Amino acid sequence: MFNSSEVLTALEKALNTSQLYMVYQPIFNLRTQHISGFEALMRWNSPQMGMISPDVFITLLEDSGNIIAIEDMVIHTPWDVATCWPDPLVLSVNISALEFCDPLLPQRVRKNLTACGLPPHRCQIEVTETSPLCDSQVAAKNMMELKAIGVKLALDDFGTGHANLNYLLKYPFDTLKIDKEFVTGIEPDTRSTKIVEGIISLAHNFGIEVLAEGVETQSELDRLLQIGCDKIQGFFISPPVLAEEIPTLLAQYNG
Repeated sequence: MFNSSEVLTALEKALNTSQLYMVYQPIFNLRTQHISGFEALMRWNSPQMGMISPDVFITLLEDSGNIIAIEDMVIHTPWDVATCWPDPLVLSVNISALEFCDPLLPQRVRKNLTACGLPPHRCQIEVTETSPLCDSQVAAKNMMELKAIGVKLALDDFGTGHANLNYLLKYPFDTLKIDKEFVTGIEPDTRSTKIVEGIISLAHNFGIEVLAEGVETQSELDRLLQIGCDKIQGFFISPPVLAEEIPTLLAQYNG
Protein backbone atom coordinates (compact mmCIF):
# COMPACT_ATOMS: atom_id res chain seq x y z
CA MET A 1 0.00 0.00 0.00
CA PHE A 2 1.06 3.57 -0.67
CA ASN A 3 0.96 6.15 2.11
CA SER A 4 -0.80 9.50 1.80
CA SER A 5 2.34 11.55 1.17
CA GLU A 6 3.34 9.21 -1.69
CA VAL A 7 -0.14 9.54 -3.21
CA LEU A 8 -0.03 13.36 -2.94
CA THR A 9 3.45 13.50 -4.49
CA ALA A 10 2.31 11.29 -7.36
CA LEU A 11 -0.80 13.45 -7.78
CA GLU A 12 1.29 16.61 -8.13
CA LYS A 13 3.21 14.93 -10.98
CA ALA A 14 -0.05 13.79 -12.58
CA LEU A 15 -1.56 17.30 -12.85
CA ASN A 16 -2.32 18.30 -16.45
CA THR A 17 -1.20 14.95 -17.84
CA SER A 18 -3.29 12.21 -19.43
CA GLN A 19 -3.27 10.37 -16.07
CA LEU A 20 -6.05 12.71 -14.86
CA TYR A 21 -9.14 12.94 -17.01
CA MET A 22 -12.90 13.48 -16.84
CA VAL A 23 -15.76 11.06 -17.45
CA TYR A 24 -19.43 12.01 -17.72
CA GLN A 25 -22.46 10.30 -16.22
CA PRO A 26 -25.84 11.13 -17.72
CA ILE A 27 -28.62 12.70 -15.67
CA PHE A 28 -31.94 11.24 -16.82
CA ASN A 29 -35.17 13.23 -16.48
CA LEU A 30 -37.99 10.86 -15.46
CA ARG A 31 -40.68 13.26 -16.68
CA THR A 32 -39.36 13.81 -20.22
CA GLN A 33 -37.62 10.38 -20.43
CA HIS A 34 -34.59 12.17 -21.89
CA ILE A 35 -31.04 12.86 -20.77
CA SER A 36 -31.07 16.41 -19.35
CA GLY A 37 -27.35 16.75 -18.62
CA PHE A 38 -24.14 15.10 -17.50
CA GLU A 39 -22.18 15.08 -14.26
CA ALA A 40 -18.42 15.49 -14.77
CA LEU A 41 -16.36 13.09 -12.63
CA MET A 42 -12.60 12.98 -12.31
CA ARG A 43 -10.55 9.82 -12.79
CA TRP A 44 -6.89 9.16 -12.03
CA ASN A 45 -5.04 6.30 -13.66
CA SER A 46 -1.59 6.28 -12.05
CA PRO A 47 1.15 4.28 -13.80
CA GLN A 48 2.53 3.21 -10.38
CA MET A 49 -0.67 2.79 -8.35
CA GLY A 50 -3.37 2.03 -10.93
CA MET A 51 -6.85 3.57 -10.77
CA ILE A 52 -7.29 5.69 -7.66
CA SER A 53 -10.76 6.71 -6.50
CA PRO A 54 -11.51 10.45 -6.34
CA ASP A 55 -12.86 9.74 -2.84
CA VAL A 56 -9.26 8.96 -1.90
CA PHE A 57 -7.27 11.65 -3.68
CA ILE A 58 -9.73 14.54 -3.28
CA THR A 59 -10.02 13.77 0.45
CA LEU A 60 -6.22 13.68 0.74
CA LEU A 61 -6.00 17.03 -1.04
CA GLU A 62 -8.58 18.54 1.29
CA ASP A 63 -6.87 17.15 4.39
CA SER A 64 -3.60 18.68 3.20
CA GLY A 65 -5.40 22.04 2.82
CA ASN A 66 -4.35 22.11 -0.82
CA ILE A 67 -7.51 21.93 -2.91
CA ILE A 68 -6.79 22.42 -6.60
CA ALA A 69 -9.39 23.65 -9.10
CA ILE A 70 -10.57 21.16 -11.74
CA GLU A 71 -9.28 23.37 -14.53
CA ASP A 72 -5.80 23.21 -13.01
CA MET A 73 -5.86 19.41 -12.86
CA VAL A 74 -7.02 18.16 -16.27
CA ILE A 75 -6.06 19.00 -19.84
CA HIS A 76 -9.60 18.92 -21.26
CA THR A 77 -11.86 20.72 -18.78
CA PRO A 78 -15.55 19.86 -18.47
CA TRP A 79 -16.37 23.49 -19.29
CA ASP A 80 -14.76 23.14 -22.71
CA VAL A 81 -16.35 19.73 -23.36
CA ALA A 82 -19.88 20.93 -22.51
CA THR A 83 -19.84 23.78 -25.02
CA CYS A 84 -20.37 21.34 -27.90
CA TRP A 85 -23.43 19.72 -26.27
CA PRO A 86 -26.82 20.66 -27.68
CA ASP A 87 -28.85 23.22 -25.74
CA PRO A 88 -30.35 22.79 -23.10
CA LEU A 89 -28.09 19.99 -21.76
CA VAL A 90 -26.65 20.95 -18.36
CA LEU A 91 -23.10 20.34 -17.12
CA SER A 92 -22.91 19.38 -13.44
CA VAL A 93 -19.54 19.95 -11.78
CA ASN A 94 -18.50 18.83 -8.30
CA ILE A 95 -17.02 21.46 -6.01
CA SER A 96 -15.87 20.41 -2.55
CA ALA A 97 -17.29 21.96 0.60
CA LEU A 98 -13.85 23.50 1.23
CA GLU A 99 -13.89 25.25 -2.14
CA PHE A 100 -17.30 26.70 -1.33
CA CYS A 101 -15.61 28.57 1.52
CA ASP A 102 -13.24 30.32 -0.92
CA PRO A 103 -14.49 33.91 -1.51
CA LEU A 104 -13.03 33.80 -5.05
CA LEU A 105 -15.14 30.80 -6.16
CA PRO A 106 -17.90 32.78 -7.98
CA GLN A 107 -15.25 34.77 -9.86
CA ARG A 108 -13.55 31.54 -10.92
CA VAL A 109 -16.80 29.97 -12.15
CA ARG A 110 -17.70 33.15 -14.08
CA LYS A 111 -14.26 33.17 -15.68
CA ASN A 112 -14.57 29.54 -16.78
CA LEU A 113 -18.05 30.03 -18.23
CA THR A 114 -17.02 33.18 -20.08
CA ALA A 115 -13.86 31.56 -21.45
CA CYS A 116 -15.72 28.56 -22.89
CA GLY A 117 -18.97 30.34 -23.79
CA LEU A 118 -21.28 28.05 -21.80
CA PRO A 119 -24.40 29.96 -20.64
CA PRO A 120 -24.62 30.01 -16.81
CA HIS A 121 -28.12 28.45 -16.81
CA ARG A 122 -26.56 25.34 -18.37
CA CYS A 123 -24.14 24.93 -15.46
CA GLN A 124 -24.87 23.24 -12.14
CA ILE A 125 -22.45 23.18 -9.22
CA GLU A 126 -22.70 20.22 -6.85
CA VAL A 127 -21.55 20.56 -3.26
CA THR A 128 -19.71 17.33 -2.49
CA GLU A 129 -19.95 16.26 1.09
CA THR A 130 -16.42 15.16 1.94
CA SER A 131 -16.40 17.70 4.78
CA PRO A 132 -18.96 20.09 6.27
CA LEU A 133 -19.34 23.61 4.88
CA CYS A 134 -16.79 25.26 7.14
CA ASP A 135 -17.64 28.96 6.85
CA SER A 136 -21.36 29.10 6.33
CA GLN A 137 -21.45 32.88 5.77
CA VAL A 138 -18.90 32.77 2.94
CA ALA A 139 -20.54 29.64 1.49
CA ALA A 140 -23.99 31.27 1.55
CA LYS A 141 -22.63 34.46 -0.07
CA ASN A 142 -20.90 32.41 -2.79
CA MET A 143 -24.09 30.48 -3.49
CA MET A 144 -26.16 33.64 -3.78
CA GLU A 145 -23.60 35.12 -6.20
CA LEU A 146 -23.63 31.96 -8.33
CA LYS A 147 -27.45 31.88 -8.33
CA ALA A 148 -27.51 35.56 -9.32
CA ILE A 149 -25.67 34.81 -12.57
CA GLY A 150 -27.98 31.85 -13.30
CA VAL A 151 -25.90 28.87 -12.10
CA LYS A 152 -27.88 26.04 -10.47
CA LEU A 153 -26.86 24.43 -7.16
CA ALA A 154 -27.17 20.79 -6.11
CA LEU A 155 -26.54 19.12 -2.75
CA ASP A 156 -24.88 15.73 -3.20
CA ASP A 157 -25.53 12.64 -1.04
CA PHE A 158 -28.41 14.14 0.92
CA GLY A 159 -29.30 11.97 3.90
CA THR A 160 -25.77 10.76 4.56
CA GLY A 161 -22.58 12.40 5.80
CA HIS A 162 -22.72 16.06 6.78
CA ALA A 163 -25.65 17.14 4.59
CA ASN A 164 -28.68 17.66 6.76
CA LEU A 165 -31.94 19.60 7.07
CA ASN A 166 -30.01 22.58 8.41
CA TYR A 167 -28.53 23.02 4.91
CA LEU A 168 -32.01 23.61 3.50
CA LEU A 169 -32.48 26.48 5.94
CA LYS A 170 -29.13 28.10 5.13
CA TYR A 171 -28.48 27.50 1.44
CA PRO A 172 -30.48 28.03 -1.79
CA PHE A 173 -30.22 24.58 -3.43
CA ASP A 174 -32.11 23.78 -6.63
CA THR A 175 -31.59 20.00 -6.45
CA LEU A 176 -31.15 17.39 -3.72
CA LYS A 177 -29.31 14.22 -4.71
CA ILE A 178 -30.41 11.17 -2.74
CA ASP A 179 -27.57 8.80 -1.93
CA LYS A 180 -27.70 5.37 -3.59
CA GLU A 181 -27.92 3.71 -0.14
CA PHE A 182 -31.58 4.71 -0.05
CA VAL A 183 -32.27 3.64 -3.65
CA THR A 184 -31.09 0.04 -3.27
CA GLY A 185 -34.05 -2.07 -2.33
CA ILE A 186 -36.64 0.66 -2.88
CA GLU A 187 -39.65 -1.67 -2.92
CA PRO A 188 -43.17 -0.79 -1.71
CA ASP A 189 -43.50 -0.28 2.05
CA THR A 190 -39.79 -0.55 2.82
CA ARG A 191 -38.06 1.93 5.11
CA SER A 192 -35.98 3.15 2.15
CA THR A 193 -39.12 3.98 0.19
CA LYS A 194 -40.65 5.87 3.12
CA ILE A 195 -37.45 7.89 3.58
CA VAL A 196 -37.19 8.72 -0.14
CA GLU A 197 -40.89 9.65 -0.28
CA GLY A 198 -40.36 11.94 2.71
CA ILE A 199 -37.32 13.62 1.13
CA ILE A 200 -39.18 14.12 -2.17
CA SER A 201 -42.18 15.65 -0.39
CA LEU A 202 -39.98 17.92 1.71
CA ALA A 203 -37.88 19.04 -1.26
CA HIS A 204 -40.89 19.73 -3.48
CA ASN A 205 -42.40 21.88 -0.71
CA PHE A 206 -39.23 23.99 -0.93
CA GLY A 207 -39.44 24.09 -4.74
CA ILE A 208 -36.38 21.83 -4.96
CA GLU A 209 -35.93 18.99 -7.48
CA VAL A 210 -34.88 15.51 -6.38
CA LEU A 211 -32.35 13.29 -8.16
CA ALA A 212 -31.83 9.68 -7.06
CA GLU A 213 -28.35 8.21 -7.52
CA GLY A 214 -27.29 4.62 -8.07
CA VAL A 215 -30.35 3.41 -10.02
CA GLU A 216 -29.51 -0.04 -11.39
CA THR A 217 -32.81 -1.72 -12.30
CA GLN A 218 -36.04 -1.03 -14.18
CA SER A 219 -38.03 -1.67 -10.99
CA GLU A 220 -36.05 1.00 -9.11
CA LEU A 221 -36.67 3.46 -11.95
CA ASP A 222 -40.40 2.64 -12.03
CA ARG A 223 -40.73 2.98 -8.25
CA LEU A 224 -38.93 6.34 -8.20
CA LEU A 225 -41.14 7.62 -11.02
CA GLN A 226 -44.21 6.43 -9.11
CA ILE A 227 -43.27 8.28 -5.90
CA GLY A 228 -42.52 11.55 -7.69
CA CYS A 229 -38.73 11.61 -8.12
CA ASP A 230 -37.66 14.08 -10.82
CA LYS A 231 -34.33 12.74 -12.11
CA ILE A 232 -32.02 9.75 -11.77
CA GLN A 233 -28.45 8.65 -12.35
CA GLY A 234 -27.06 5.15 -12.33
CA PHE A 235 -25.75 2.21 -14.29
CA PHE A 236 -29.28 1.34 -15.49
CA ILE A 237 -29.09 4.41 -17.74
CA SER A 238 -25.31 4.40 -18.20
CA PRO A 239 -22.05 4.30 -16.28
CA PRO A 240 -19.82 7.38 -16.62
CA VAL A 241 -18.44 7.59 -20.17
CA LEU A 242 -15.65 9.43 -21.97
CA ALA A 243 -16.59 12.71 -23.68
CA GLU A 244 -16.41 11.14 -27.15
CA GLU A 245 -19.07 8.56 -26.19
CA ILE A 246 -21.68 11.21 -25.29
CA PRO A 247 -23.16 11.59 -28.84
CA THR A 248 -23.99 7.84 -28.89
CA LEU A 249 -25.85 8.12 -25.57
CA LEU A 250 -27.77 11.17 -26.79
CA ALA A 251 -28.75 9.36 -29.99
CA GLN A 252 -30.01 6.44 -27.88
CA TYR A 253 -32.06 8.44 -25.34
CA ASN A 254 -32.82 11.81 -26.91
CA GLY A 255 -33.37 10.75 -30.50
